[in-house]
Amino acid sequence: MFQGYYDLASNMITQSRNLNVISNNMANVSTPGFKMDRVMQSTFREEMIYRYDKNGKTPVGTVSRMNTAQERITDYTEGGIRETGYALDVGLTGNGFFVIQTDNGIVYSRNGSFNLDQEGYLMLQGVGRVQGTNGPIRLTTDDIAIDSRGNITSSDGRQNFGRIRVVDFADYNQLVKVTGGVFRSDAQPQDAQGARVTQSYLEDSNVSMAEEMTRMMSSQRVLQSSAQILKIYDQLVGKAVQMGSPT
Repeated sequence: MFQGYYDLASNMITQSRNLNVISNNMANVSTPGFKMDRVMQSTFREEMIYRYDKNGKTPVGTVSRMNTAQERITDYTEGGIRETGYALDVGLTGNGFFVIQTDNGIVYSRNGSFNLDQEGYLMLQGVGRVQGTNGPIRLTTDDIAIDSRGNITSSDGRQNFGRIRVVDFADYNQLVKVTGGVFRSDAQPQDAQGARVTQSYLEDSNVSMAEEMTRMMSSQRVLQSSAQILKIYDQLVGKAVQMGSPT
C-alpha cells in the first residue's frame, strides 16, 4: 500500500512539470520562430511480479513504478511563414538561426521581428543586436531592401549595409533554450547551407493551440485522478492506524 504513495506522488510531479511546459508553449503561440517543447516521460524501478499457489512461486512479468519526467526536448520543425508588410521583418526558411549579440554573449534565434535601436543598429527587441557577417549591422534608414541571402541595401541600391549572418549546428542537442525562441550554445556554429531569408515576412511559432489544449486536458485529468487516489490512500492508512491502536 505504501508504495502507492511514491507512485502517485511521482506521477503528480511529472504531470505538473508537463503542464508547465504546455503552458509555456501556449504562451508563445504568437512568438515568431518559437519552437515548442515536450516532456519525455519514463518509468523508474521495474519490479518482478510473482504468483504464489500450491505449485510454489511463479514469475508473471514485470511492472514499472514511478512515472518520471526524463527530459525536456525541443521540436525544431519549421513553422509557417506569413507576410507582415514591415520592411525590417525577416522570415527564415530552411535550417539555421540568426545570431544575436547580448550583454551576456551570443545567442541564436529564428525570430526575425527586427527593429532599430537608438543608435541605428538592427536589433531583436529585448534580446540584443543582430549580427552580420562583419559584426553588428547599422542602418541609416529603414527604407531598405533585403535579398534572399540576407544582403541589406538601401531601397535605391546605392548603400550597402552588410549581410545578416545565418548559422546552423551539426547537432541541435548542443542548443539550450534560454527563453522564448532564444537559444544558447557552447558549440561552434557553421554557416547555414540552403537557408533563405524573405523580407517583410515572419516565421510563425510551430505550436498548435488545438494540440496543446488536448495535451493540457489529458495531463490535468491524470493529475486530478492521481490526487484523488492519493487521498483515498491517506484515508485507508488513517483507518488502519485507528483499527490497530489499542482502546
